[in-house]
Amino acid sequence: MTFTISAEETRQVDKHEHGVGELNIAVEGSTIEFEFMIPGADIVGFEYVAKSDEDIAKINQALKTFDDYTNIFTIPSNSLCELNGQKVALKEDDEHDEHDDHDEHAEENHNEFYAKYSFECGNINAIKEVNFPYFATFTNSGELEVQFISNMGSTSFEVEGDEPSINTDGKI
Repeated sequence: MTFTISAEETRQVDKHEHGVGELNIAVEGSTIEFEFMIPGADIVGFEYVAKSDEDIAKINQALKTFDDYTNIFTIPSNSLCELNGQKVALKEDDEHDEHDDHDEHAEENHNEFYAKYSFECGNINAIKEVNFPYFATFTNSGELEVQFISNMGSTSFEVEGDEPSINTDGKI
């Protein structure tokens, strides 16, 4: 694997890193929730606030893609999970960035895709792995940093396109 380092990737990152999305998975009782926060560049190839018709169309298409969670992740069918709530949104931040020593970012806008899915499961212990077609769906995506929390404790995973799944066996 080769890594190319650019000034963009070496700058200090607080909550926003190109190529890296965040996913929180929380299990409580028979409920499991997935909450994604993903930089716009990973989804539509840009992070500025969409103004052109073409960019707006890309955003709208991406939001439609998120509407069907199976484009993003899958859980075993024998877990008998039913989707009972979801929220899909684009969060646009057109405030000035707080990178004091990085003038090239001072005027830049960021957008981030937010998606939350909540399931009620008849057999939640059957969720032994979660697969992520997300990487095939959004080919600009590089990595998901996953925080997994259940009554068994908390675990973190880094998921990438070449191994697009996490093993949750024994963690629920």
